Amino acid sequence: MADFTARIANTPDELAAWVQPLADAGADIFHCSQRRFWDPEFDGSDLNFAGWVKKLSGAATITVGSVGLSKDLVSSTFGGETADPVSLDGLMMRLDRGDFDLVAVGRGMIANPDWAQKVQQGRFDELQGFSPAMLAKLE
Repeated sequence: MADFTARIANTPDELAAWVQPLADAGADIFHCSQRRFWDPEFDGSDLNFAGWVKKLSGAATITVGSVGLSKDLVSSTFGGETADPVSLDGLMMRLDRGDFDLVAVGRGMIANPDWAQKVQQGRFDELQGFSPAMLAKLE
């Protein structure tokens, strides 16, 4: 988890060799978690992990990774840093162009249990950032 350079594939061909057998076996959706959803998976393309998996397999994908927050999971949850809300424009652009089909939201929904409603209604100014202290309230 702490090796941020670790990858399951270094090229699209390597990723296809890993993903296609799963799609051929019947997997119809892939949950593609990465540290920051906006990071490109490979040089020369702005597609993220979910975008490449969808392109290579034809299956539906879910993207996740610091959605709507300024800090990644490790920095905020384990590093004690507050993750402030950020624009969802990049997320929406990728969703609209069909890079992925669904978006998973974790820490944003811990901070804002009504996150989906606020986003749907355009109430972005009401979104709160995530603080590790919020996890104590879940007990």
